[in-house]
Amino acid sequence: MTQPDRSAEEKADVFRALHHAPDILVLPNAWDVTSAMLLEQAEFAAIATTSAGIGYTFGYPIGQKMPRRDMLGVLERITARIACPLTADMEAGYGDTPEEVAETVRLTWAAGAVGINLEDRTYEADAPLIEVSPAAARIEAARGAAPSLVINARTDGYFTGGGGADVFADTVRRANLFRRAGADCIFGPGIKEAETTGRLAAEIDAPLNIMAEPGYPDVAALAALGVKRVTVGAHMARAAYATLEHAAAELKTSGTYGFADHGPSHAAMNDALSR
Repeated sequence: MTQPDRSAEEKADVFRALHHAPDILVLPNAWDVTSAMLLEQAEFAAIATTSAGIGYTFGYPIGQKMPRRDMLGVLERITARIACPLTADMEAGYGDTPEEVAETVRLTWAAGAVGINLEDRTYEADAPLIEVSPAAARIEAARGAAPSLVINARTDGYFTGGGGADVFADTVRRANLFRRAGADCIFGPGIKEAETTGRLAAEIDAPLNIMAEPGYPDVAALAALGVKRVTVGAHMARAAYATLEHAAAELKTSGTYGFADHGPSHAAMNDALSR
């Protein structure tokens, strides 16, 4: 699908509006230039990155282990080859302070992304979430650093293994504080139950993003629950790596090449990457 040339601000406006359209926004997650190009050619309206998937490509685990400059380099390469809006997963903003997060946001916008994920996770077992006030201050700083950027504020109470009434209340509190601090959308990974999803969508004063996984309600069911945006995290990347593992096992054990029957031809890939 041919996309018109648009400024970053215009792309951001288009992307923001998709969160309020009648239809749920389905955002596949790319992990390199080729996956982003193929997803655009599949006619998704916008594309997200997966920090985990990009980390896999370069040999880094999750948790901001991949250097920021390298992550930004991937964004620059992707945005140079696609025309649709790209939103970037920048984990916890590569910094502890609002000022450090603001610098990451400015660099992300400069790299060509028109959206960003910012999470409130610390990756520390004894205190998995950033305290709510500092977390909100980081969102406020992000908004000031790039006024047009679409901010998807992620809160990880469920993703880090929490549940029950206390986590529900804290998720709603954090989400609405993040919204008031300048977030456009709230991301709640790890929310599995349909009832909980629907209650959160009703009580959070912002579009709700769910990261779908095996066993989750399908896109139509999530839309019926009030979800406005669905992503799939690193699942597409892991599916691609699973295909590689199966191909490796076939080649190693049987010495056959059946895996080659299912991939696109060399000419087809050249055609896809020449657009």
